[in-house]
Amino acid sequence: MLKFNKKGGANSIHTTDSTKLLTASSTFAVKEAYNSIRTNLLFTQQGEKCPIFVVTSPTANNGKTINSANLAINFAQMGKKTLVIDADMRNPSLHKLFSLSSRNGLSEILAGLTDNITVTKTDIENLSVLTSGKIPPNPTELLSSPRMDKLLDFVKEHYDCVFIDTPPVNIVTDATVFSQKATGYVIIVKTDTTNVPELKTTVSTLQGINANILGFILNDANSEKKKYYSYYRKYSRNYSYNYKYSYGNDKK
Repeated sequence: MLKFNKKGGANSIHTTDSTKLLTASSTFAVKEAYNSIRTNLLFTQQGEKCPIFVVTSPTANNGKTINSANLAINFAQMGKKTLVIDADMRNPSLHKLFSLSSRNGLSEILAGLTDNITVTKTDIENLSVLTSGKIPPNPTELLSSPRMDKLLDFVKEHYDCVFIDTPPVNIVTDATVFSQKATGYVIIVKTDTTNVPELKTTVSTLQGINANILGFILNDANSEKKKYYSYYRKYSRNYSYNYKYSYGNDKK
């Protein structure tokens, strides 16, 4: 039987990655970009008590992890009790952003090594993190297991919204296992990194499993890259998806 084991706030380990997190001192443009995305995501809930948003990308280095964290922070800032789960068990990094230990996390729960769901409260009010745990040999099998279903059902009873950071769709199939378990997918693409054929492959893969694609976030966008911005906006419009963007920048 699953049960909660809640820890206190983050420790004092310093990480340069934490400077990328959304804070009160972030620029107005960045905060408004995330506010706009939040507004659009709230309209996708369809009356759900606790929506589950899966964040992924076509390939690596698109900025999915920092956006997973910042979307969760943004929801927590409006008073929603929020959980962000690191389901990228092949290359976990959420624990680095929040200066946490990755041990005793998702992989241990899914492998049946523990029934304690060890979530850690961050220094950000209303925001908790479930880290990845030890890197397992079979991430896809664990994520598609009945224990994952039980975990999601369990956390939905304790939170107002859940964000799941997953591996890139075009590299491994881990993210696709949530197609029937989540409210929908947010796809992160990055200026000068993601190309349209890669994005088409991602969309085709998710459509093939009847996943609900909620929209795209164009990462690392700025006024000097308007041509590139239009390039993705045109593509997203052709597929009738919501299109929003942010200015986060990280390597995943």
